Amino acid sequence: MDWFRNMQIDSEDDHLILGDFNLIRKEADRNKPRGDIKDMFRFNAAISQLGINEIKLQGRKYTWSNKQYDPLLEKLDWVFTLENWGTSYPTTSVLAMEMVPSDHCPCVVTISTSIPKTKVFRFETFWLRHHGFQQVFSQS
Repeated sequence: MDWFRNMQIDSEDDHLILGDFNLIRKEADRNKPRGDIKDMFRFNAAISQLGINEIKLQGRKYTWSNKQYDPLLEKLDWVFTLENWGTSYPTTSVLAMEMVPSDHCPCVVTISTSIPKTKVFRFETFWLRHHGFQQVFSQS
């Protein structure tokens, strides 16, 4: 945990921090009860201290399995960014894929700078003055 907590991150740059941390953030990150509460506390404290934000995983809840008959499932793989990442890359997403043959599922990080635009119809008043408007409007 020390290497993570003591990372030197320049808050002016865009950083993506990802990987198998072998740690969970909360009890719901496991499909079975238990988990080390102290480790969860330390992991979340380090995340807070670094001022980083989690990019939520899509596609599945857990990223690791012990592959047993009654499997233990945990979310051990995480993707974090600094606050300014969302301004530069607002549509970044993390998608978990199928867990074959590894005990971890691969995650695909998609980074994009384009902001999706909604398809909204806007009526422009100058259209009323356009030659042929009344005819087009009547036909519609």
